[in-house]
This record gives sequence, structure tokens and C-alpha cells, in this order.
Amino acid sequence: MTTHPATSKDPSPPTTPEDMVRDRLTDLWTFATTEEFDSLATEYGFTTEEMSLRYVAALLDVAGIDYQGLRQTEILWANSGANLVRKAATGPALTVWSAATLQAFTVCAASGRMIWHEPFGTAMVDGVDAATVSAEKAIELSAHALREWGAEAGVLRLNLARSRGLDFERLRRIAATEGLVLDLATVAVRNPAAEQCIAPERVVWRTVDLQELWQSAS
Repeated sequence: MTTHPATSKDPSPPTTPEDMVRDRLTDLWTFATTEEFDSLATEYGFTTEEMSLRYVAALLDVAGIDYQGLRQTEILWANSGANLVRKAATGPALTVWSAATLQAFTVCAASGRMIWHEPFGTAMVDGVDAATVSAEKAIELSAHALREWGAEAGVLRLNLARSRGLDFERLRRIAATEGLVLDLATVAVRNPAAEQCIAPERVVWRTVDLQELWQSAS
């Protein structure tokens, strides 16, 4: 009787950085930090210097993702953030209330007085988008107040009527570019901006005293 040696499948070869980047392209394009890229590299075992360099090269060549550039940007932001916090400590402390409907946004001063209330320039179909625009308007207004004060930096306490779904990091970056350290809070109850959001009259911020933003809310 002729016998045949047992056969077994060879184990699949380890995934290369280039293959992994091609396979996970859609996921990789959603990443916003080097920490996310590093975590994926660890998951696939790309932990040696050689494999790490190949992975970074594959990100650029295959996916068009500049890992090194992103890393430098993160370092720059970290340093800038630390400097901004130091400067803001000696600047004004602003307080603003923000709320929106699908028709209009409302921004109130620290005292609760409505200082900016206008309909949206384009139709809103999503509450998150409306709340985001209102928050951006509050930051814009605070930046004007900061320049009027004459300070390089300050702290903005932004009280939102709703925050679910908002991109906090994006709002913080927008504020930082204006010299503001953003302190976000969700105040759904007794938020004066929410209470006045359906007011019929239009209020343009240029007609009000922006010093109301840095008066203490009491």
C-alpha cells in the first residue's frame, strides 16, 4: 500500500505595511492623529524601525497621507497651545451663551442679554449644523471683543444649549487661531440664548457694547 505524506497549508505570509495600507485605505483616510496611525501599526506588528519606516513611506506613497507632516503639526499645536494658555492667563475672561434653531442662531453676553440674533444665511436641516454655526458665531464675536480689549489672548467660557454631535476639537482649534482658550460647557436649562432663540427681532452685534462679554456672569 502506498502511503502519502500528510500535507498542510503553509501559514499566510505576514501582512506587509504596503498591503495593509492598501487594505485599510478607507479607514486610514478617516484618521486625524498620529496616535491612531501608531495604534494600527502596533496592531499589525510594525514595531521595528525598518517596518515603521516602511509603514510611514506606504502611508505617503499609497494613501497620500503625510504622517511626518501631521506629526510636526501636532508638535506645533502642542507648543502653541501651551503658549496660548500662558498668555490667556493674563488676558480677559469672556463668557458667552449660544443656542440655535433651524432658522436662526442666538448669542448672549455674560449677563444673558441677547447681543447677536440673526437668521441663517442658508437653510439648516440638521440641529448639529445649526448649533455648530452658532458656536462659531460666538467665537467670532469673542474674537472681536478680545481685539477691542487689546489683549493677545483670553479665555472664553462658551455655554452651549446643546453639544451632542458637535466637534469640540474643531471648535477649540478655531478659537485658538483667534487667541482664545475655549472652555466649553453644556447648559441646557436656563440658557438665556435658548430662551430667546425664537425672538422675532434681529439683533446685530455691532450695535452692542462688547464689554458685556467680559463682565462676570452673576
